[in-house]
Amino acid sequence: RRRAVALRRVHGGHRATPLASASEGFGWDGRFFHSFIHSSVETDGRPHTRARARAPWSARIHPTTTLFPVAMSRVDARKRARDDDDSYAAAAADQPQRRLENDKFEAYYREQGVCRSEEDFRAMMARFREPLPLTFRVNASGRLVGATMRRLEGEVLPALSRERGMKPPKCVAWYPNRMSWQIDVSQSAALKQSESEAVLRLHAFLKSAGETGALTRQELVSMIPPLFLEVKPKHRVMDMCAAPGSKTSQLLEMLHAASGEATPRGVVVANDASLQRANLLTHQCKRSHSPALIVTNHQAQLWPILYDGKKGKKLRFDRILADVPCSGDGTLRKSPDLWKKWNASSGVDLHSLQLEIATHALRLLEVGGRLVYSTCSLNPLENESVVAALLKRAKGSVELVNVSKSLPELKRRPGMKKWKVGDVFAWHNSFEETGKKCQKTVAKTMFWEPSYESLPLERCVRVFPHLDDTGGFFITVFQKTSELPDEMEATPRVDANTAYRMERANAEWNEKKRVAPVMKVEDRGIVESINKHYGVRSGFDLGEALMTRQHSDLPGVSPKRLYYLSEGARKILTAPNKDGRNAGLQVVACGVRSFERQIVDGVACAYRLTQEGLNSALPHLKKQIVHVRANELERILARQQDEPSARSSAARSSADAVPEEISHAKSIENLKKVSDGCVILVPKAKSDDVAHEASALACVAWLGHGPKGKSLSVLASIAAGGQLLYQLRDCMSRGTVVS
Repeated sequence: RRRAVALRRVHGGHRATPLASASEGFGWDGRFFHSFIHSSVETDGRPHTRARARAPWSARIHPTTTLFPVAMSRVDARKRARDDDDSYAAAAADQPQRRLENDKFEAYYREQGVCRSEEDFRAMMARFREPLPLTFRVNASGRLVGATMRRLEGEVLPALSRERGMKPPKCVAWYPNRMSWQIDVSQSAALKQSESEAVLRLHAFLKSAGETGALTRQELVSMIPPLFLEVKPKHRVMDMCAAPGSKTSQLLEMLHAASGEATPRGVVVANDASLQRANLLTHQCKRSHSPALIVTNHQAQLWPILYDGKKGKKLRFDRILADVPCSGDGTLRKSPDLWKKWNASSGVDLHSLQLEIATHALRLLEVGGRLVYSTCSLNPLENESVVAALLKRAKGSVELVNVSKSLPELKRRPGMKKWKVGDVFAWHNSFEETGKKCQKTVAKTMFWEPSYESLPLERCVRVFPHLDDTGGFFITVFQKTSELPDEMEATPRVDANTAYRMERANAEWNEKKRVAPVMKVEDRGIVESINKHYGVRSGFDLGEALMTRQHSDLPGVSPKRLYYLSEGARKILTAPNKDGRNAGLQVVACGVRSFERQIVDGVACAYRLTQEGLNSALPHLKKQIVHVRANELERILARQQDEPSARSSAARSSADAVPEEISHAKSIENLKKVSDGCVILVPKAKSDDVAHEASALACVAWLGHGPKGKSLSVLASIAAGGQLLYQLRDCMSRGTVVS
């Protein structure tokens, strides 16, 4: 009752739902855990998590997030804390120092023998008590990754290196192309409150680059699983438990970087069981501006099996990442509340769910495909035990990949060959001997068997915090060598009533969740208008590439937004089920928003381009493109940023036929060739060798006529415009564009 009163105070007097009230007292009792594992609670306010159930309400509420009314389970909270450095820093600063000890934790893992020696174990425990350093990675597929790296290595890192009392920034040796860095600052530190100029400069860089997708703050060990997938441009990739999205964005970057093109053929499907977390996932990944992204909302172990409508075969994935819900005890450095809350029940409670998710991942995987199974737990019941049970079920159709030579600089340990099963009551020698005094979630698949001696479990990867100043992590790579046994391939049977309810729930999902369905653009007039206005190149069928979330074939109705999708994404969205009917895919987001409706008198086309969709659309367009001098584009962008030197002249009148920023004769000539409305401004490249840099600086603008004559207004966010301006000035200083 006291907690309910506190909830109403925080959320402006609104009452918590019964589920929210019940979950506040929720513990790790196995009888109730599975019903809560993917559940979430809504309140009329900011996010809170069950992981902070004992902290004051004000300390549990994220200080900056207000977009979605989200509540997360303990497992969700730990997974988000592991992936993102968006981790309640302000709230943590206000809380008293916790006692970083747990005798049960130490006794359990000593008994399991996770470390090589007692000295090794003490080193691990000592490192667990230290704060986690700040880490981030640069987007390798960014439009101008070179400018981001030059700013990082030329301005930000040298300033930090000169800072007294701080270790020099460390380039992560095993991450490709010097794209990941570790900074000697606690990941939970409030950087903007620092008195250090170097740290403030770091904060400004992380903020501006992060907002535009040029950079992602992410825990180091979380970056490992996507690298082991070895993604290729044509691959269909799935991230089964994707929120909050750091690894999904990494997979998208790999897909784009490998293709070298704006639109890869493949797709990345990011799934999460919680709709609220799927929304957060969408928010995180939309900065990638990728037409190859699909976000879905399904329980991972029940994700629909799709079929190729033309071939009648299963439409499966080439690469799958199953970063499953786990106890999260490898995140002690980042989540100090776990010291107090940890007990042996969590690994036991989650084992069966993890095994079912991994089993379904193999069903969805193409023969020859690769599955990466990972957790942020040290517990062999969530790790090697699941791997061994999976190999036993697969009967030789799946093998463990030896990744010892992949990422050779990564400090790691091999997987465990033996383990024990223990819960809150006792250690158990076998499933048959557990008796009545054990947790109800203890399963036979947890126990080690003599047949496991021959399994190459040493090929599993264990990362410990004291090896390279990281968190704890577990990774295994599977290769599917042949079709699964029939009993493993078959999905769990349900009775007719349950099947009917599930099918009806899928059919009503969009209406109940208030998520608009995805559909093709049926009105060919819309596509033809865009083709004509922007000069879409022949041979490219824009109508096939565009989808919308609003009916376009109703009289007087036109979609507000049009989304551009890759070939692989369109194939997934249009795939039927086995019976040829709608597969019931619950799509939260897809593709990149490329066109938006903007009806203006005198403008022929009712749709304008968006800045986020420009990179995908520009290679296919011939019209409405204006090549200008770099200093002209600089003035336009500087005016958007409200720089004093770029403010409009008061002497202009409505008779002026050219925007005041455009002054060069050739630029004026180019401007007169386009129609009013949406235009694309591209700085002139110095030579053909650097033409790709110039096109990466392209900016969507609106050419209109007002009281002060012709004008150009940037159609990009302030953050995106600021990043473009910085990159443009970087190119101007290096002489790659014509000023």
